[in-house]
Amino acid sequence: MKQWSIVVSALVFCLFTPATSEAQLLKKLKKKLEKKAEEAVEKQVDDVLGDGNPGGEDNPAKGGSDDPFRNLPKTVYDFTPGGTIIFQDDFSQDAEGNMASKWTSNGTGAVETLPGVPGKWLRVYPENTYKIKDLMPMPENFTLEFDMLTRAENYKDLGTPAFGFDYNKGIKGHYYLTNQKPINADFSYQFGNLNFTSKEVGSGRKSSEMDFPMSYFVNDVMKVQIEVIGSRMRVFANKYKVLDTEMANPESKKYFYFASDGNEHSRIYIGNFRIAAIKE
Repeated sequence: MKQWSIVVSALVFCLFTPATSEAQLLKKLKKKLEKKAEEAVEKQVDDVLGDGNPGGEDNPAKGGSDDPFRNLPKTVYDFTPGGTIIFQDDFSQDAEGNMASKWTSNGTGAVETLPGVPGKWLRVYPENTYKIKDLMPMPENFTLEFDMLTRAENYKDLGTPAFGFDYNKGIKGHYYLTNQKPINADFSYQFGNLNFTSKEVGSGRKSSEMDFPMSYFVNDVMKVQIEVIGSRMRVFANKYKVLDTEMANPESKKYFYFASDGNEHSRIYIGNFRIAAIKE
């Protein structure tokens, strides 16, 4: 009732003012009424859809029909980057067309820029594995972050990019042709799932697999965040927690690697690396 009283008062005021003032007031009044109507509609939509936020308060997913996590169990996003940086690289110091200076590969790579995407990116080629050149083994507790950017007309062309930790610093061959993968994560665009494996804890091989809408992230950036504290390893994909279990041996050496098995019809890029130690 109070809002309608304001509206009526404004209209009465318009009848007793000059034509110019009347037009200006009506214009302002129209904008305010339209804004209130939009707010009312948005509130009704929110009430119908609910929060639907599986990734916690900071997760941008809202549970609507475009939410890639709507059919997955709810998780909490509580990743905190380590405070002491060990390694950081955004490829800003590398010339386009050259291999990233701080990285090595069993094949080739090229730093590129992409239209409409900020910064520089390292293009990773099919059947190539990449590691950081001069990196000491990870500390017992650490975080690792990087972005993965893809380009493809058919999401199946991207195959199954993989990353994880190796005992060896150098590269003895492409990841898929060797057994040097004590901790590995397969992000399968082709089959729409994530598969984490570890040979470091328990007897034999430990595995954790979940269905995940990888096709949703084609031609977009996926932010990957990893936290290792002692033997527990947690992984977040775009703020959705996809792993939280015992996977690591705190005493073993860990050298990060990234591998690609896409084809000539797809392109995969990585960028914005940050590795930091977590101080007790």
